[in-house]
Amino acid sequence: MMRILVTLLLAAILGRHATWAISCAGCVDLDEINFQNTVERFPYAVVKFDIAFPYGEKHEAFAAFSKAAHKVTGELLVATVGIKDYGELENKALGERFEIDDKKFPAILLFKGSVEQYIRFPSHLDVTLDNLKAFVSSNTPLYIGREGCLKEFNDAIKNYANLPDDAQLSLIEELDTQQEKLSKPEEKLSGKYYVLYMRKINENGYDFLEEETKRLLRLKAGKVTAAKKLELQQKLNILEAFRVHNLTKAAPKKESSKEDL
Repeated sequence: MMRILVTLLLAAILGRHATWAISCAGCVDLDEINFQNTVERFPYAVVKFDIAFPYGEKHEAFAAFSKAAHKVTGELLVATVGIKDYGELENKALGERFEIDDKKFPAILLFKGSVEQYIRFPSHLDVTLDNLKAFVSSNTPLYIGREGCLKEFNDAIKNYANLPDDAQLSLIEELDTQQEKLSKPEEKLSGKYYVLYMRKINENGYDFLEEETKRLLRLKAGKVTAAKKLELQQKLNILEAFRVHNLTKAAPKKESSKEDL
């Protein structure tokens, strides 16, 4: 009778955790049997070691990272390992193999084609979407940028605001041609925003970036749909790529009008 009660209690606890648990779209569940073979099939793998039924902000950030990664690369495995400290202690040995501290979950490891070559996500950093992107981008050739951003365009517009007018106009023409060749609709749309903002900055100077950022933030803070909020955030992310640490180019002179006199 006691054994039945314990079993029912354990089932209730597990069921409650399962309800709390947050799905991780695109994540592959790994265990002691398939871990090595699966990880080594990919050039790179990001694996989160956590409790069996993870939940909370850190897991949400990892799930968001999984979605972002799958949009831009097929060379990165995003996976999870659930470690149980009850019952048959599933994956506990796997956690011990990689010296995972079960008192400091989650632990995130980046593997480079082999289970013997890996880097730990820095313990002093918060597990956030942007930090996970930076962790992978700084330790691999893969680029997982902000939502809506394109690596080639980001690289091309570095210090754009400080370029002479003729160099800006030349780059506008170059990227306008490049965005026409993009095949994915979402990338093509992002490319159009890059070119639009390049033209606006060329015509109005760096002040446009500040004014447009404030305008988009006001819209995003208002009553808008989730889809519209995502669109506005993507525009903000693209605008952010135009920022410079040191502005050296003077603002364009405005033509005098009767109102100015």
